[in-house]
Amino acid sequence: MHMSLDSLERRVLGSLLEKSMAQPDYYPMTEKAIVAACNQKQNRDPVMELDEDAVWETLESLREKGLVTMLLPGAGSRSKKFKHEVEQHYGWQKRERAVMTELLLRGPQTVGELRTRCSRFVPFDDIAAVTIVLDCLASAETPMIKALPREPGRSAIRHAHLLYADDDDEAPSLKAVESQSATTVSTPKPVVAKSSVTEESVNQLKSEIASLQARVESLESQFKQLMS
Repeated sequence: MHMSLDSLERRVLGSLLEKSMAQPDYYPMTEKAIVAACNQKQNRDPVMELDEDAVWETLESLREKGLVTMLLPGAGSRSKKFKHEVEQHYGWQKRERAVMTELLLRGPQTVGELRTRCSRFVPFDDIAAVTIVLDCLASAETPMIKALPREPGRSAIRHAHLLYADDDDEAPSLKAVESQSATTVSTPKPVVAKSSVTEESVNQLKSEIASLQARVESLESQFKQLMS
């Protein structure tokens, strides 16, 4: 199983996944359609400007990895078409494909962002439904995603796929987070509450006890006199 994809492979594969779910009537896709999908300005981060040669080479690379299949032209057609093979290769079901598509095309995202953006492929009733899919992808025999530690100033945790190549320019944020998460967190020392009892209050209490003792002794003396 190939776990490492460069930025162009991720864009081409993500575009094939996107069109297979969002516009099935136009899928499988021709090379020109894939170029246009890769270079979209919307639903892409980062935005790219790929030419046909770059896309063709990327398709060939994905074919070698078993992630893409080329279909020969049918009757009345001159163009070869391409389709992804992630179900056979990775075993992703529809909801898993939807989540991975968004992560491949836009990078790390929160559960809320994924729920909103995946709705164009498949409806998620609530955030819990997205979380279940993320847990399945993260706990697979070969983990596909991981949760990133919460960033300063952010209230929500983001999730990232694990298909980055080691030398990918888009991967440093993921690597930096991994090293950050490995840092040992020191255990805070227990705070010992200071007593509110002062020396003055102690002396006052001793004085009151001595006074009570004196009164008790006086009463005992009077009682003995009455009994004699």
